[in-house]
Amino acid sequence: MTQQVLVGARDVNLIRGVFFLQPIALGAWFPRIAEIQQRLQVSEGEFALALVGMPVGLLLTLVFAGRLTEKFGARQLLMAGLFGFISLMPLPTYAESILQLFLYLAVAGSALAFVELCMNVIADKTERKSGQLIMSSCHGLWSLGVLVGSLISSGFSWIGYSPSESLLMVSGMALLPALLTSYSLTEGREPDTAEKSKNGFQMPNAALIAVCFFAFGITMTEGAIADWSAIYVSDLFDLSAGYAGIAYSTFALTLTFGRLTGDWLRARVSVQIAAAGIVVIALAGVSILVLSPNYMISLLGFGLVGLGVSGGFPLAVTAAAEKPGRSAATNVGLMTQIALGGFLVGPLVIGYAADHLGIQGAFILMLPALVLSLILSRSLIKRGR
Repeated sequence: MTQQVLVGARDVNLIRGVFFLQPIALGAWFPRIAEIQQRLQVSEGEFALALVGMPVGLLLTLVFAGRLTEKFGARQLLMAGLFGFISLMPLPTYAESILQLFLYLAVAGSALAFVELCMNVIADKTERKSGQLIMSSCHGLWSLGVLVGSLISSGFSWIGYSPSESLLMVSGMALLPALLTSYSLTEGREPDTAEKSKNGFQMPNAALIAVCFFAFGITMTEGAIADWSAIYVSDLFDLSAGYAGIAYSTFALTLTFGRLTGDWLRARVSVQIAAAGIVVIALAGVSILVLSPNYMISLLGFGLVGLGVSGGFPLAVTAAAEKPGRSAATNVGLMTQIALGGFLVGPLVIGYAADHLGIQGAFILMLPALVLSLILSRSLIKRGR
C-alpha cells in the first residue's frame, strides 16, 4: 500500500471524525428548546424570531467565508470555527429574553458557518483524492453526532439537569476531541491556489442556482422539524420534554441511517433517481405529521421525514463542488448559504403559522418547499468542470 493511499485513508477517517464530533453540542440543544420557550413564556411566533438567530449568523458569515477559506486554508478556519461554536453552544440556555436568545444563537451561528463550509470543502477534496465515496457517510456521522448529543441531553433531562448544565457538560466532552481530530487533518492545511477564483467575483450559473434551491427545500424541512418537533409533541399531545426528545431522536435516527447508507445508494442508482426518491419519502412523512391523530403515528412521520431529507444536503454539496466556472469553496459556500436559508425560513414560517393554524396545521407549509426540491432534483446531474 503506497504512502499516498495510507494518507488518503487516514484523512477519510479523520474528516469523518470531525463530522461526528462537531454537532454533538448542537444535538444537545434541540431537545431542550421547549424548556427554553416555557421559561421565557412567549408564543410560538415570538420564539420563532429568536430561533432564526443561528441561521442569520450563518448566512451573514458565509457571505465572506468562502473567500477567507481560499486565502487561509480550510483546516485553519475549521479549527477556529470548532473552538468558537462548541464553546458558545451553552450560551443560549442562559438567555433571559427573546433578544438575548437571538443574539446568542447568532454568535454561535457565525462560528458554525466556518465549520460547515470547511468540513464540506475538505470532505469533497478528500473524496476526490481518495476515489472513495464518503460525502453521504460523513453527513451520516454528523447526524449520528446530533443524535448522540440529543440522547445525552434527553437523558440529562430525565435525571433532572437543567438545559444549561446539560449543554456545558456535553460541550466540554466534545471540544478537545474535535480540535485534536481537525488538527490532525492533512487536507486543507494550506490555501489551495489552484482552486482560487482568478477573476474576482463571478456570477453563479443557472445549474448551480438550481442545486442551491434543491437544497433549500430540503433544509427548510429539516430545520423546521429540528426546531419545532419538541414543541409539536408538547403542544399537540401535552407530553413531557422526555417524550419530545424521543420524537426528535426518531427523526435524527432515520436521518443518520439514510446518510450512512447514502454512499451505497449513490453508487448503485443515478443521482437524479436518488434525489427524487428521498424527496418523495419526505413528502409522505410531512403529510403524516399534518394528519396524525396520536403520538405513535407522529413518530412514524418524524422517522419518514428524517429518512427523506437525509441525502439532500450531501448530494447538493457534491453537485455544487462539481459545477464549472468558480472554485469548489466558493460554490459550496454559496450553496451552503442558500441551503441554510432554509433553516432560517423553516422555523420562522412554521412559528408564525402556528399562531394561526396550530403547530400541526403549520407543518403543511413544508410541502411546497419539498415539491420545489422534487422539481429541481434534475439539477444534481454531474457536469464537467
